[in-house]
Amino acid sequence: MQRDQGDAVPGQGGDSAGTGGSAVGGGRGWKPELSMARLLRSRSRERCQFEGAPYRYPWPYSWARPLKHAFTMWLRHGQRPVGQGRPAGYQVGDWVRVKDADAVRATLDADDRLRGLWFAVNQWGHCGRTYQVERVVRRMLTDSLWARPVSATVALAGATCDSPDGSPGCGRACSLYFREEWLEPASGPGEPARPVTGEGGTGLAIGSQDQAAHGARHGRATVRTPGEIRATLDRHGRRDGVVFSENMWAYCGQAHQVARPLEHLTPLPAWKRPAGEWFILDGVRCDGSPLGGAGACDRNCALLWHRDWLVLEEA
Repeated sequence: MQRDQGDAVPGQGGDSAGTGGSAVGGGRGWKPELSMARLLRSRSRERCQFEGAPYRYPWPYSWARPLKHAFTMWLRHGQRPVGQGRPAGYQVGDWVRVKDADAVRATLDADDRLRGLWFAVNQWGHCGRTYQVERVVRRMLTDSLWARPVSATVALAGATCDSPDGSPGCGRACSLYFREEWLEPASGPGEPARPVTGEGGTGLAIGSQDQAAHGARHGRATVRTPGEIRATLDRHGRRDGVVFSENMWAYCGQAHQVARPLEHLTPLPAWKRPAGEWFILDGVRCDGSPLGGAGACDRNCALLWHRDWLVLEEA
């Protein structure tokens, strides 16, 4: 995860979300309704997939974890609306080039951070490459599920924790976040780029040839109908612990390239076990709308699709 002192950016281990605006942290900014009924109801109220997890827990964790999760949701969902940070100098669709490593390094402190946002180890491989801006990041959920403002930061189409040199990230194709100081304008792709195709996709281009070939190995998938998907969900709207969020219904009936199966590439503790078979579709990312009154989230997470929600085609 990336962070920012007073900003906060998840995913690159630094400011949990990079801000230049007012910070919300340490419990500041939330005002929970002290209602036991709300506490009990909150267990079924994940607003987005990031607030859940595709894991199973053996006893006694299977009993204790839901209670802890319910209390966490109660606190987080009581947070007051959070403002947005200062916008970056780039717009969605703009072509940008990640500056060379020496130019980026000149902006960093001794901990490889700029205003608290870490330039991650697997981010260096993107230096010198050209991408399109996929999301202007101005507010997002941190790893601890607090919403925080973010300033002068963008996510780039195809620049994920999977490094261009083939080094795997965490397995969820998390977006990396770039301060505007790490970028410079570009007139177009600096190398052959593949547009993200398929209805509902971003329509932007992936700036890496390595990533361009990656999705083709996994074939395509069509999202099942609403009726078929509802039949797989529990009473909380989840499948194997992960919610089918409201913004996912729009993809029903659409066909997309499978970017990759979800892989758990970081070691898991003995009390946490993977649940279900999940896939990530090319160019299909959360638009942040499920957060509702807290304000849209620009974390730009890859949406997770259970095998039961897809009709998979052979690669």
